[in-house]
Amino acid sequence: MRLEEVRDIITREDLKTVIIAATDAAGVLRGKRLTVPYFYHAVESGLHFASFLMGTTTMDEVLPGLFDTGIPDVKGVIDLSTFRVAPWEPNTAIVLMDWTMPDGSPHPLCPRSMLKRKVAEAKTMGYSASASLELEFYLLPVSIAEVRKGKWSDIEPASRDIHCYSILEGHYWESIVGKLRDCFPNEIEGCLPEWGQGQFEVNLHHSDPVKMADTSVMLKLAAKQIASQAGATATFMAKFREDLSGCSGHIHVSLQKSDTGEAIFFNAEKPLRLSDTFLNFVAGNIDVFGSSMIFYAPNVNSYKRLQSMTFAGTTRNWGVDNRTVGFRAINETPKSTRLEVRMGGADMNPYYGLSVALGSGLRGIRLGLTPPPAASGNAYEDNVEKVPTTLSAAVARAQGDTAIREVLSPEVVENVLRIADFELGVFERTVTDLERRRYMETV
Repeated sequence: MRLEEVRDIITREDLKTVIIAATDAAGVLRGKRLTVPYFYHAVESGLHFASFLMGTTTMDEVLPGLFDTGIPDVKGVIDLSTFRVAPWEPNTAIVLMDWTMPDGSPHPLCPRSMLKRKVAEAKTMGYSASASLELEFYLLPVSIAEVRKGKWSDIEPASRDIHCYSILEGHYWESIVGKLRDCFPNEIEGCLPEWGQGQFEVNLHHSDPVKMADTSVMLKLAAKQIASQAGATATFMAKFREDLSGCSGHIHVSLQKSDTGEAIFFNAEKPLRLSDTFLNFVAGNIDVFGSSMIFYAPNVNSYKRLQSMTFAGTTRNWGVDNRTVGFRAINETPKSTRLEVRMGGADMNPYYGLSVALGSGLRGIRLGLTPPPAASGNAYEDNVEKVPTTLSAAVARAQGDTAIREVLSPEVVENVLRIADFELGVFERTVTDLERRRYMETV
């Protein structure tokens, strides 16, 4: 989008504020709200931020070694192609940034730039990539103000029962979910009540991977703000309560020939109607199954979602239209043939999740990797490797693995490991209500 087009939108919509934002490694949107005149200035010169943003946690903790760096600036360079009206705030627009070094060169830890490099890698191999995300979240009948006062442990879900796909249940929450659809009319295909009480899923229409990640982070922001305006709370945490369904972030990805747009994952002459290129692609994902989990499941809480027989992807296997595998092939038509990565949670940073799914598949093509035979039936029961059961186990899997450092840059992997190590330290030192319940009286 050209600046002249942006000016026209600002004038026509009577916009007063522009949100400029980008995610940190943890997927938290960081940025500023600018007046329109200063937004125009920022388009020309960018904005500077303290570089602690590139390696902190969701709670902004100061990680070891931070002050040794002197905490120089990191620059946010606005990408006008992402500019859009933000209907969830009055007279407001939103635009995303890329994190760069002060001289304008890409910052090595920028999640969005990492995904851009994977898309560019695909193009050098003669492919264009397409991706979509399914994001699940809970709508809780309690205000975010109450949650922020400490009301975390005794929140009742919005419904006593599961009403998956229920049109009537969806109606009860249309004041929130309907507004969310209105904010993303060209991106949201559909919304539905999911397997949890008060849980919803949003299906996003496929696009190029960077645009898909951009849409995802803006949608999560909008969902939280629309819910808060209605006196409710929206949460994308992977496992809100141990007795409720977890929130997934399933990734769908496919490749096309960049010159013709021809889909290359489908082959009607093959037994499973899947091309050799698809088999290489899924094999590449399977090859980094364990070491990639810190990107699909980045938090301590993430691993409480990854349980067998719960619709979560927990197994190092693949199958055709099978929701019990880690990697699901969908092969109905040439255009719709794609790989679904089922391990990701709604709490993942979508730039990293899409980077791993695409990058590991491209590595599989380059190396000519071949997958094991496709699983069938209840693949949860297959005698195959399972996902790491804790964040500490996932960290251990990634620490010594060279393949994941070929998929993503070593700098990005080390930064995510550093944040995960800090998170583990916080949780290992914290005394929980569960511990007090189990041991305070009885030991």
